[in-house]
Amino acid sequence: MPSRKELKGISSGIASSFISRNNDVDGYWAMGILYKIAFESGDNKFTLNLISGESSPKFKYSKRIANPYHEYLLNQLEKKGLEEYQIAAAIVELDFNISHTKKHKMFRWTWGDPFVCRVTISDDLGKKHIYEEYGWCAQHNSHKERRSTRRYVF
Repeated sequence: MPSRKELKGISSGIASSFISRNNDVDGYWAMGILYKIAFESGDNKFTLNLISGESSPKFKYSKRIANPYHEYLLNQLEKKGLEEYQIAAAIVELDFNISHTKKHKMFRWTWGDPFVCRVTISDDLGKKHIYEEYGWCAQHNSHKERRSTRRYVF
């Protein structure tokens, strides 16, 4: 019988990929765009439900961002021998402009504000499997950033 403990590893994979520079929205880094949306809403938080695709604050492309991570979740469940019914929720929480901690690696090329990406997968037994990734991010600014050629039409 597969163990639900595998869900922490799946949370880790989602968090690492979510903050990656390969996670983009129409050619721009998704983290910068989500930071800007969170800031403009008056709060430095952004929450994305990977199952429903709903977000807070509302973002018209949240389902588009959530979809590949929902597919990744389903794929990993299958690989680990777990079933979809064993997942009650899968949430990505982003907290921007937080206090710098030891978990924030400092590099010469780092700019922006510290953030944490927390992925919580809740199972059908009520246990939460949480993984956090830390990083640095500035709000999206199309005048300062280069646009990727991996653009898609919304």
